[in-house]
Amino acid sequence: MNKIMGILMLLVFACIATNILSGGNFVIPFNLQNLMIRTSMFGIIGIGVAFVIITGGIDLSIGSMIGLIGCLMVLSLTKWDYGMGTTLAIVLGVSLLLGLLHGVLITKAHLQPFVVTLCGLLIYRGAARWITDDGTGGFGQDYNDSLRLLATGKPFSMSTVLIVLGVVAAVICIFKLVKQQKSQNTPWTWTLGIVISLVIGLCGGSRFINVSEDTVLKLANPTSVQIYNKFDSTKLDIRKLDESDADQRPSKFMPEILLNYLGYLALPIAITLACCFIQADRRVGILSIGLLMGGALMTFLASRHVDKLFSNSEDIGFSAIGAVTISLGVFIVGLDRFLKGVYKSLPNFRGLLGITCVLGGCWLVSQTPICRTLIPAPMIFLAVISVAAAIFLNQTIYGRYLLALGNNETAAKLSGINTDRMIILAYVICAFCTAISGILFALDGNSVQPAGHGNFYELYAIAAAVLGGCSLRGGEGSITGVVIGAAVMRVLYNSITLLKIPTTLEFAIIGVVIMIGVLADEVVKKINNAKRQQEEAARVSLVDVNNSD
Repeated sequence: MNKIMGILMLLVFACIATNILSGGNFVIPFNLQNLMIRTSMFGIIGIGVAFVIITGGIDLSIGSMIGLIGCLMVLSLTKWDYGMGTTLAIVLGVSLLLGLLHGVLITKAHLQPFVVTLCGLLIYRGAARWITDDGTGGFGQDYNDSLRLLATGKPFSMSTVLIVLGVVAAVICIFKLVKQQKSQNTPWTWTLGIVISLVIGLCGGSRFINVSEDTVLKLANPTSVQIYNKFDSTKLDIRKLDESDADQRPSKFMPEILLNYLGYLALPIAITLACCFIQADRRVGILSIGLLMGGALMTFLASRHVDKLFSNSEDIGFSAIGAVTISLGVFIVGLDRFLKGVYKSLPNFRGLLGITCVLGGCWLVSQTPICRTLIPAPMIFLAVISVAAAIFLNQTIYGRYLLALGNNETAAKLSGINTDRMIILAYVICAFCTAISGILFALDGNSVQPAGHGNFYELYAIAAAVLGGCSLRGGEGSITGVVIGAAVMRVLYNSITLLKIPTTLEFAIIGVVIMIGVLADEVVKKINNAKRQQEEAARVSLVDVNNSD
């Protein structure tokens, strides 16, 4: 839980800092859509390699396999004249066979995973260049309205996501409420959760109703929602919208306006939690709240300084980057300590803390035009694969087998687990995720260069998994953390582009951030272990004193 919270705070920090330093260009719909597409693709291969890392293995062949998949798709569709269904079957079949081969060589031939997948990296890249004569291939315009929609399609809007999330959350809250009623312990927080979930769903549904321009403007006036975004090239001015066109109605602003009102409720609840926190732990409470408020004030002042630089058409200097980084860093540290402190010191208020976080998230969403953004198709693949992977890893016996195998292979084998079968399964899952992502990468780019397509993608996937909490020693991992880790990687890459940082520093900056994240995780782990040992020693000494009495 601590690792997920830490990487989530890093993601929030990266997003807010990039948006401030880019003058708001980070949250324009075009950039958000591209970011979601790339995050989805890298998140899928991150999930695949996470299963391998959990077993204590590694897969270095992912990038080359993606290149081979892209080349096979181009040849199958344009040269061999196979249909779309046959092409997808060929690609999936080849990928699964390669994953099976990796697992068999590791378990039956007793080769090291590093050696097997390193050889795969070289072999698959060479095979891709050989079958294409090292020539670039593409799909042309023939599949723009069919197969390529898997990667380039935008099937629904963010408002639909809000509706689905609201309904699902309400159902979960109702289930929990009924379950608590049977035990004669009905917390009122589940009832409040049902109400908030339904309101979020209604906020999403407001996008599809026809509201007049005057009504939208009156509702927007008391909020901090910006109807007119000067940084958006489309210049979404409500006065130029057409009420007769469903895609141009003023109601497209309604979800973020209503979410803004809903987000305001987080403030009184947060103040209540802060007061209770100070009463429960005065020193930590005052420190965390002081950091939180001081960081917020410093971030506001730093952002105003950046706005002045933009208004004067000046480039952002390192002093502005440093000011935003330091101030926002103080705010994130205070927020992290506050959330963890309330969660630990006030266990009876954990439900209310979760509600506060949801309401705060609603306010943050309302400050961006993300509600007007269409959700790209790769996000659907990521959502489905993430949910399936999380259920498999955390709710099935096979997921526990994988974790046990990574912790101690010998003990797992002695306990009756077929470790060879589980290792093979992990590499097959990784190959399947690589195939899905490889298909999307090829269709999104619409052309494949066999010598470069997919280069270094395995490193991005491994970095996302490690940032997300997967230990390279095995036995530990979280699907949620991997997805957040992939998002962090893509936000960092996007920030380099938006802030006009020299691309020659791309790998250096990402490498430094990953190193800092891993080092911070190790430091926190050591501090927690030391605290745990001290508590255990104090408990043992107390028992000894009681026994002596």
